[in-house]
Amino acid sequence: MSSTIIVSLVIGAIVILLLVGYLNNALEKSKLEKARRKADLIDRQRRCSSLSETLPGQLMSVELKQLLNRIELKLNDELLAVDANNTACQARAAQLREWATQGEALAVNNTVLTITSDAQIKDVRFQLESLQTQIKRAAEDKVISNAEAKQWLAEVRRMLVSVYIDYFQRTGQELLAQQRTQQARLVFERAVQFLQKQKDPAPYKASLDEFKALLTQASALSAAQTQAAATQSNELTAAVEQENEDDTQWQKKQMYD
Repeated sequence: MSSTIIVSLVIGAIVILLLVGYLNNALEKSKLEKARRKADLIDRQRRCSSLSETLPGQLMSVELKQLLNRIELKLNDELLAVDANNTACQARAAQLREWATQGEALAVNNTVLTITSDAQIKDVRFQLESLQTQIKRAAEDKVISNAEAKQWLAEVRRMLVSVYIDYFQRTGQELLAQQRTQQARLVFERAVQFLQKQKDPAPYKASLDEFKALLTQASALSAAQTQAAATQSNELTAAVEQENEDDTQWQKKQMYD
């Protein structure tokens, strides 16, 4: 066997090994990409379903629920393209399509949430931020148009502001009713600052004016309470001093008697 043939065979073997390695690498990369894609679709589908079921009732509407159903259905169909034998996805797709046919007659059973703490309002804010993300991704995937996405994003921002307005109003009024005027003043101060920081404060002018009035009221009540407490403290101090003076006089009288 000539050296030329041997060299050719060696080169051919090397090429075959490189080709096999490349194909194996491409196959592994494809598997990883498929797994990543599947995990991403499952996560986004879960988030849409969770938002549809758990978003507070005062924020959920038929239109929003149908939007989430549309987005979830698209994700579900893409997941079936990756995992065609997923029976849970098949059942979910059938359910989502049935809801889509109901249009505005779709029932909205989300529970209205009374927000009474910073922790609760933080949870709702996280939900609305998640909703914004799903809407943006849906626009990128052409599930909804950019114009529709823009309208919904504006609506989500309005929802967030309305949640804070309700929270500040309820909390501040409860504190006033409990005569905790200093804490109420701080709440109304936060409300005024929050609304003044909005990019477009015009829609919230009425609420801003109301909070300013409440802030003035709470400040006046707090000052009056402080003054009353100071007066009471002075009177108590004077009474104690008088009592001590009387005790001293009594002790002197006892000593001389």
